[in-house]
Amino acid sequence: MSIRKDIPLEEFDLIISPPVNRLASMSVNIYADGRFNMNGKLVEKIGNRKLSIRFTKDGKYLCLVENGDIIFPKSGSRKLPDLLEKLKGTKITYPARYEITYSERTQSWQGAYEENPTKSPSEKVRSTRKHSSS
Repeated sequence: MSIRKDIPLEEFDLIISPPVNRLASMSVNIYADGRFNMNGKLVEKIGNRKLSIRFTKDGKYLCLVENGDIIFPKSGSRKLPDLLEKLKGTKITYPARYEITYSERTQSWQGAYEENPTKSPSEKVRSTRKHSSS
């Protein structure tokens, strides 16, 4: 039987934070078929407004600016086929998620790409067995 030891709190330096409540945050998801989806919280703020959608060259940052030419329906989802072509060559994987906040300085909605923690590159293991033909 092991003996329990009192350890000072200072030695516990790995602190687990609660996960981000995705229902409370504003976000955009972009899917491999070109669908651009704003979540409900973001639609509440900017739904039915004419928007311009902009990205940095590497695709890691997204900006939604009012007075553009794209209007989203109440669902906050719209298929934008040109979007994937514009993001081609970036290292963005789909579905791509951008956490959105409002920037007072630029008067725009800006978001940063979040790596998908569950998606890993496909690592196919090759079989070393030789197949015999009968």
